[in-house]
Order: sequence, then structure tokens, then C-alpha cells
Amino acid sequence: MLRLTVKSVRGHLVRFVLTALAVTLGVAFVAGSFVLRDSINATLDNLLNSATKGLDVKVRGLPTKLAGQDGPRPQVPLALATRLAAVPGVARSEPDLRGTALIVGKDGLVVRNGGAPGLGFAYSPDSASFTLVKGSAPTGPGEVLVEQSTLARSGLAIGDSTQALIGGTARQVRITGEVTFGALFGATAVLVDRATAEQAFAPGGTVESISLSAASGVSQEQLRARVAPLLPASAEAVTGKKAADEATTGFQKGLGAFTTFLLVFAGITLFVGAFIIANTFSMLIAQRTRELALLRAVGASRGQVFRMVVGEAVLVGLLGSAIGIGFGLALTAGLKVLSKATTGVEIAGGLPVRPFTIVVSLLVGTLVTVVSAALPARRAARIAPVVAMRDDMIPAASSVRRRGVVGVVLMVIGALMLAAGVLPKHAQWASIGFGAGILLIGTLVAAPLAARPLARVIGWPFVRFGGVVGRLATDNTMRVPRRTANTAAALMIGLTLVTGISVIAASIKASVADVVAKQLTADFVLTTAGSDGVPATLAPAISSLPGVDSVATLSRVDLAVGNVRTRATAATAKGLADTMNINVVGGSLQSLGGSRVLVNQTTATDHGWQVGSQLTAQVGVVAGPQRLEVGGIIKDSPLLGPLIVDRTLYQKAVPASRQQDLVALVRLKPAADAGAVRADLVSAVKPFLVVSVQNGDEFVNAQADQVNQLIGLLYALLGLAIVIAVLGIINTLALSVIERTREIGLLRAIGLRRNQLARMITVEAALTAVFGALLGTGLGLALGVAMQHALGGDGTFDVLSISWGTIIVVLLSAALAGVCAAVLPAIRGVRMNVLQAIAAP
Repeated sequence: MLRLTVKSVRGHLVRFVLTALAVTLGVAFVAGSFVLRDSINATLDNLLNSATKGLDVKVRGLPTKLAGQDGPRPQVPLALATRLAAVPGVARSEPDLRGTALIVGKDGLVVRNGGAPGLGFAYSPDSASFTLVKGSAPTGPGEVLVEQSTLARSGLAIGDSTQALIGGTARQVRITGEVTFGALFGATAVLVDRATAEQAFAPGGTVESISLSAASGVSQEQLRARVAPLLPASAEAVTGKKAADEATTGFQKGLGAFTTFLLVFAGITLFVGAFIIANTFSMLIAQRTRELALLRAVGASRGQVFRMVVGEAVLVGLLGSAIGIGFGLALTAGLKVLSKATTGVEIAGGLPVRPFTIVVSLLVGTLVTVVSAALPARRAARIAPVVAMRDDMIPAASSVRRRGVVGVVLMVIGALMLAAGVLPKHAQWASIGFGAGILLIGTLVAAPLAARPLARVIGWPFVRFGGVVGRLATDNTMRVPRRTANTAAALMIGLTLVTGISVIAASIKASVADVVAKQLTADFVLTTAGSDGVPATLAPAISSLPGVDSVATLSRVDLAVGNVRTRATAATAKGLADTMNINVVGGSLQSLGGSRVLVNQTTATDHGWQVGSQLTAQVGVVAGPQRLEVGGIIKDSPLLGPLIVDRTLYQKAVPASRQQDLVALVRLKPAADAGAVRADLVSAVKPFLVVSVQNGDEFVNAQADQVNQLIGLLYALLGLAIVIAVLGIINTLALSVIERTREIGLLRAIGLRRNQLARMITVEAALTAVFGALLGTGLGLALGVAMQHALGGDGTFDVLSISWGTIIVVLLSAALAGVCAAVLPAIRGVRMNVLQAIAAP
């Protein structure tokens, strides 16, 4: 039986190769996810090794507790580094002076690597992290060192002068040297002298931590025990190993979420591929009925036939999985290039392929193939030896009507669960998730019931205007509804996700535009791209410009009330009144100040808060609980979030070196010339390098561009599922052409021309693709609307928007994909010899 299995695969090699490709693309995601994870791990190890080189003990603030979790750490006094240097066993005591720093390159643009941050450090000649390789150390505020890759990107050289933004302060600097660092993950780095660093990165006389190196013969634990008694109550000392382990754990947590994200798409592609595998094996077994019957007649048992078919699936799965590992390496290399181009994060850990990756990829791909082929294999084993040798024998199929009824029932249950999940105040993600899954399964089960009527409707234009060719193609599509539905299922799943994501994307953009139109009354918005915040020194610099009436800044601060942790917005009552249209439903906007806060309506309702309610909160790094009072309740606003605190509390809760603004909102004087004021603003923000001046429409477009980048990435990943679906159409059509060899020969004999045959196969493919696209689009719209309702309600996602242009493009693309999928089967069909085709069994 093993020899028969191998010969069977070789005899249907092209069909099995196409099936293996469905496995290959799914396994490529699995292998690529693990290879990318290991590559990032290697890069992180290099980064941590460089950052912790020479670190034996780290002195840092004790974390505040926010909702039972570690919150921000207060900073430690800068002067503590000098006292710790006198402790016996301390070879080096260095405050960790770091912040943000950016320079302008030779082309006049800020030197950045996508969205990666710009880091600033204090240079120390005995630092184990940075190594001076060329030039000399900086000696004053006008001199800097530049990290090697950053200098290469800038196009500048040692001795050149340029502009720099160091700790939020713009200045003219000269490059005095070049340094190297183990790994920066795509970030840029600029180093300054100690005095400049203290001024820029420790304006309040405090730093995030102090790094200690032990003298020879002193262990990390011994050194930690010696310095711990000298620390203030708000600080702690940990060994370098513990600090490195904590950093690794934090990175691994984020990395795990990223790996899960990729594995989700791997699951989608494998799920889509499973339909193709099952469909292919079903059709191959139907075509090999006589062959399998002869095996039964000469003594093969049901178990042997079953094992032979499963053995074919194992060979296909192993082949597809092995190729998929290679594709996974290519996918990883592409993702690394994409990461560097879009986010600036450079993953330099190579392409490590560990035994775990190989074993898991082979097991997953083979298991999916075997499970998908199990039902067709069972059907093959049940073929009766004598009855199956009849020419007109077709393996019995389950009733399409019975299957349709089951599917409709599942669809109703899924729809009810979706509806229950989006009722006001009952938006439960579990209900939506299970409802979506049941609705999808129900649609897949009921699809054969809809195949004939939908194919008749879709095929009407071809029948009306395509004559006999259109009629034949439509009849062929309706002939075996289960096959049509199974072929279209793969495309349906992919387009369900594409359509659902398009609804979410369009709704996000429409919601942002609605918020800006209704709530923002400022004339200009000053913001930055990526993770950079607006420097806190900017608002004072522009508030005195001619024509500027008011400048309001919005910042973020960590805050916890009881077990609820959130990011509160810091603002002033006057700033909010001047630049935003806020609907107050209780209390007053002017009550914001000191310990009085504003709360949005949803948060107040959820917690039973009213005007005058007393709250006990932990805010930022402020020691001890703070007594806050609800001074006003406002309508939900995505710009402000759930809770608004006064700027004075923000300034206490966030160290001076970390203070920055999310946006700065500018209102003009009534008679001011907007064009002239904009020109003044552009000139004023130019030294700050990363700040842009936008009006309301430009701000909306900028937010939409960020959404488009994310959605574009999702579409690209889903594209592989669409490719697999197209492969399924190719496979099914090719097998259908083989199955109908005699029929095609007879049609050719009675006058059907080659071009008519090619058109017939093409129309069949287009009908199948559009059938799947219609089901997927309808299902995707339902899921997208449900998601929008579940996410809405707090002002962030309240506008439902459907991009009908995208829907039309999806349907047309599906039809085009069907036409492309028909090329190879059509070529095979038109090349058939008419006499040989008629004589075929």
C-alpha cells in the first residue's frame, strides 16, 4: 500500500502540488512567525547586552501602585550618584542621563528611521555601552557625538555644524565625533557632554536611575547590600542581572503579542487552505472511484484504502510544510525590510531556524492536511467493490437541503448572538466573538443551498448576452452545488475579513472627522508624527505670537482610582473653553482646577459618580493617594478620554524630564490673518524639528493616513489568504476539466469551438468567485457593523461608515481573480484531443 500511495501521488502530481501550495502559504506564516521571534530575540539580546554592559547594580525609584500593578517610578536625586561613588566596592557611579535628541541631516530634514525614537545620552569616557571610534568628546553645549548609523543616515561628517533638538530645546551644534553601540533597534542616538545632559535631561535635579559598577572581587549582590542602606525610602537597589531580566521579560511580553498577531494570520491561511485540501481530495476520490473499487475487489480492506488516502495527505502535508519553511524565511526577510521602512525598527538578528520551528511547522502543516483529507478518505473506504465499478456510479452525497437547514439554523443563532452583543450597555465581546464564529460556520454549511439560486442570478447576464456558452457555464456551476460552495468558501473567508476591516477603517476615519468637526474649535493643531510628543517648551514660545489669542495643551498622565487604571488628560479650564466645544451635562467646565476633575459621562455612569463625588486616586509618581473631587461631567470625547485633571497636578505627577504635550491647540484673534499667523507658527516650530502645523482638515487626513498604513498591513497579510483561495479555484477547475473529459469531447464534436470552451471555463470561474465574494461581503458587512457598535459609545467610534467604493472594488477584484484562475484549466481544456476525449472513461 505504501508503494501504491507514492505512485498515486506521482500520478496526480500537478494536482497535489497545487494542494501542497495551500499548505505551504499557511505554514510559511507559522515558520515566519517563529523565525521572526527568534530574530527579534537575538537583536534584543544584543541590545540588552550593550545597555547593561558594566552594570552591576541599578538604583531606581520604587514604583507607584496603580490598580494593583506597578506604575511609573519616581526619579532619584542626581546628587545621590556622588554619595554612592564613595561606597566601598563601587568602581563607578554614573547617573543615567538620557532623554530625546534629534539632529538635522545634510538634506535639511530630521534624521529619523521611520517611527523609531531619537535618543539622547550623556557621554562618559569610561562608559561600557558607547565606544568613541572617531573624533573627540564634546566639551560644551554646542558639541555632540553621533552614533555611527545615525551619522551615516545624516550625510554629515565630523566637524560639520547642524541643528539639534536636545531635551526639547533647539540649538546649533557641531559634530565632534562618532560612537558605536551594540544595537539600537533602528533608533537614532546623539550624545552630549555631562553638563548639557544634566540641563536637558535632568532639569529638576533628578534622574530615572543610577548605574553602579563593582570593583574587582565584589559581587553584584554584595554591592547591592552595601548601597541599599544609604538610599531614601522612595528608592531601591537591584542587581544588574535582575534589571536585565526585568527588561527581557518586558520585551518578551510585547514580542509574544506580536507573535500571536502573526500566528492568527497563519491560522486564517491554514483554515482557508483546509477547504481546498478537502475539496481536492473529494474530487480526486470521485475521479478514482473505479481505481479504488478495483483495489477493494483484489483484496484491499477498507482500512487499507483509508490509510492509502491518508498517506497521500501525509506526503502532501510534509511536502507543503517543508516548502513552507523556506517561504517562511523569505516572509521573515520581507517583514524585516517592511519594519525598517515603515517603523524604522531594524531587526538585525539574522534568520535563525531552530529545531522547534521546523518540528512545529511540519506537524502543523501535516496535521491540517490529514484532518482535511480524513472525511474524503473515509468516503473512499466505504466504496463497495462491485457497485463502484459501474460507469454511472457517483459516491453518495449528503442532502444539500438537509445541510442547508442546519446551516440556516446556525446562522440565526450566530446573528442573535451578534445582536445580543451590540445592545446598549451589553456590548459583550464574548457574545460577539462566538456569534461571529457560529455565523461563519453556519454560512459555510448553508452555502450549497444558496449555490444554485445565487449562481442563476449571477449568471443571468452571461445567459442573456453570452448565448450557449453562458448557459453551459451557469449550468455547470449549478450542477454540483456542494463543490461550488466549497470552492468559493476559501474566497468567502478572506473577503469576509477584508470587508469587515474596511468597515472598521472607514468608521474610524469618519468618527475622527466627526469629532474634529463637532468638538474642535481651534484654528490650528500642533502635533508630531509617531511616538514623539510636542515639547513642553513649545506652548510658551508661540503664545506671544501676533494674532494668537490662546494656546491650549493636552497631556497624558497615568492615574488609578480603585482597581481602574487609565490615562487621564491634563488641561486647563480656560484652554478647553477656548479651543474645544465641550458639552457639559453636570457641574461646570470652570470647576477644573487643583483637586477638582472632569469625568466623561460613560465613566461616571459606570462607577456611579456624580458632581461632588470624592475619589481616592494614585496619580503618576506622586507619593500616596490623592483626594480628588468630581467637579463636572461632560459628554464623551475621544480627544479628552475618560478623565481630565488640571495641569498643576500633571506637573507634580510627571517628572520634568518626561513632560511633553500630546497636542497644542491654537485659537486666533478674531481679526487675525490666518495665513500670516500660520507662517509665523511654521517659523516658530521649525527649531523643534518634529512639530507640524495643521488645520482641522489636515489633522483629520493625518489621522486617516495612520489608519490607512495599519489597514494596508492587514490587507497585505490577508492577501495570502486570497492567493490561497485563487489556488483553490484553479485546482477545482482543473480537476473539473479532467472529470468532464468525455463531456468536453462531445461538446467539441458537435461544434463547440476552442474559444467558446475557454470562455465557458472562464465564466464558471468568475461565477464561483463572485458567488464567494457576495457571501463574504455580506458576512463581512454584518461583522463590521457589529464591531463598530461594540467599539462605539464612548465618542471614539460612534460613526458607522461603509466604503462602498471598496466593496465594489472587492467584487470586481474577485471576478478578475476568477478569470485569472481559469487560465491554466482553460489551456488544458482547449488542448484536448477530441477523439481521445470522447473515448475517455
